[in-house]
Amino acid sequence: MEVVNEFLQPRQLKALVAAVLADSFPWEASEILANRQLQEAHNRQLVHGFFLQKPGLHYHSPRLPLLDAVLARLQPRALLKAKLNLSPRQETHVEYGMHVDTRRHGATTAILYLNTNNGYTLFEDGTRVASVANRLVLFDAGMRHTGASCTDAGFRLVLNINMFT
Repeated sequence: MEVVNEFLQPRQLKALVAAVLADSFPWEASEILANRQLQEAHNRQLVHGFFLQKPGLHYHSPRLPLLDAVLARLQPRALLKAKLNLSPRQETHVEYGMHVDTRRHGATTAILYLNTNNGYTLFEDGTRVASVANRLVLFDAGMRHTGASCTDAGFRLVLNINMFT
């Protein structure tokens, strides 16, 4: 696992966050994780799928160029998925459930935190990465982890990328 602080240049982060929080940015309501024993109010988030490539399916959003600075820095050999998650504040921390992002052997997951809040990413081994704006955590996509809601901001905003490096 690798944690990189100040991943993007400040102006790049500011431009990305402004673009995705603009009134015209398209979001979809979604379950956070399917088939979990969570109250419905705890299992909802807004998402925007930038890119998805898997057997029989290829999709890329017209807004994919918003990720140019992120992808230029990551330099993936192949992109599998890029998705933005906006999870609303909860009264208490809600951990959504341990999972892996993909079972594709050799894949890497990158999580870029776009706002600072007291939410976090928790790994099965107990490692916790705090949601700090412009922090990136890279890890083997087969590592079980969970996101956790925030209680001190309006929302937790993360960019999740699965790729081959």
